[in-house]
Amino acid sequence: MILYHGSSLGGITELKPFLSEHKKPYIYLASNPVVALLYTVKPVPKPFSFYPYGFNGEKVVYSEYYENCFADIYKGQKGFLYKCENIKNLETPTAINCAYTCQTPIKICNCIEIDDVFEKFMDYEAKGLFEIKPLESISEKELNFVYDDIRKNIVEHNLKNYPDNPMSKFIVTHFPKIWFE
Repeated sequence: MILYHGSSLGGITELKPFLSEHKKPYIYLASNPVVALLYTVKPVPKPFSFYPYGFNGEKVVYSEYYENCFADIYKGQKGFLYKCENIKNLETPTAINCAYTCQTPIKICNCIEIDDVFEKFMDYEAKGLFEIKPLESISEKELNFVYDDIRKNIVEHNLKNYPDNPMSKFIVTHFPKIWFE
């Protein structure tokens, strides 16, 4: 099986596990290159994440939780898709249907360098593999769920006391109503 790992770093010859939000040292991989491509850009630093996507069948659907969210995050960004094959000891600790993890180092078979990740997604969109769900088409119920999660992060990480934290700045910039309520 061919698997992909998305990264903002080039020149990698071997993937190594790192401590993840799942509390174990993992390498994250996807059988779907569109999903792996999402992770070539990190909108917010760990331990936070902001990857608002789901699926419509096999198609990856990115939900824009603020106006022009997708272009804001991905346009002009460089990324690297690392291709790996014949990996042993794969696990599936997430609910993502095409996601896998491995706890041992993995040799890279090939690397695809992408000068503009946004443009690559537009290619995937033209092929029917990717879709951007604009803010105006997202239900109030879904938005409230997302906003509640942002509120939870603010409280859980005491972000109001750390306004210079990158996640605090992200929320202030893109979700000011939530930050200032």
